[in-house]
Amino acid sequence: MKAALVYSGAADDSADNQDTLVQLKEISVILKRLNIETYDVVFNKSVGEVERSLFRIKPDFVFNLVETLNGTDSLIYLAAALYEMMKIPYTGCSAISLAILASKIRQKQMLREVELPTADFFYDGTEADFSGGPWIVKSDSEHASVGINSDSVVRTVTEAKQKIEQKKIVFGGEWFAERFIDGREFNLSLLPIENGKLRVLPPAEICFVNFPKDRPKIVDYAAKWDTDSKAYHATQRSFEFAPGDQSLLLKLEKICHQCWQVFGLRGAARIDFRVDPNGNPWILEINANPCLSSDAGFMGAAKEAELSTQDVIKKLIPSAILIRVLSKDV
Repeated sequence: MKAALVYSGAADDSADNQDTLVQLKEISVILKRLNIETYDVVFNKSVGEVERSLFRIKPDFVFNLVETLNGTDSLIYLAAALYEMMKIPYTGCSAISLAILASKIRQKQMLREVELPTADFFYDGTEADFSGGPWIVKSDSEHASVGINSDSVVRTVTEAKQKIEQKKIVFGGEWFAERFIDGREFNLSLLPIENGKLRVLPPAEICFVNFPKDRPKIVDYAAKWDTDSKAYHATQRSFEFAPGDQSLLLKLEKICHQCWQVFGLRGAARIDFRVDPNGNPWILEINANPCLSSDAGFMGAAKEAELSTQDVIKKLIPSAILIRVLSKDV
């Protein structure tokens, strides 16, 4: 049996790009343990080159690790669309779901339509008739906290509009402002189980421990990737909760099940939340392609659920292929 591990070519040596290569190596090792031949296929600018590589390899399935294409996360759905066109089974979300989720603005619009909680937001070309602040300015399409730093949180709508224009100049692409929820932050990891059902893994809270007082409590680019920064060491993942948190955690889990259905999720996914001082949860982002490296939050949640990395990878393999793997019909 053969698997093609299709991944984004690292555009530079930044930590977020190199992280893709780490999970590529780790997943390849696990698949080989399952007696699956693996072939690495880099998805750079040419769809045709990837198509020719897949025709040549003739994989039984694709393990989709594409997180960015041609320098932007907005095009990641093209990889899944190619597999669908070639009728190759693959891991993760469908092309249509990835296309919807590639835009955080579109995510928030859909969440509003189905009355799921997401904070007020505005972007270029829309009227911002909201009072007060603060606001946080984010990229519409880029993940991994790209472009987010301590100056991304501003006090007023006017400042937010100015910051949107500044970020566009520096980073390109579409940017928007979201009402900043100054509260607790949670990550919930989602894993499919039998018959397309969902298992919500143990919730993680990002605790801001001895966080620099002059910085807003956010997981910005430095907190996520700069191992030498104070913010990196001050943002700590915790799976321990007080008894009084149980009703909140059940509420977060219920919202995860609703998002799974609304956005047609499958494979691994993660939903990030903020919870305001009144205990109200707000969806920050739905990530349909979370990092699966052993030190990432997803695998941390799996470990809390007593699942090994191999257990997780097996659950992500298309079911018809997994049956063949388990029966050793390889």
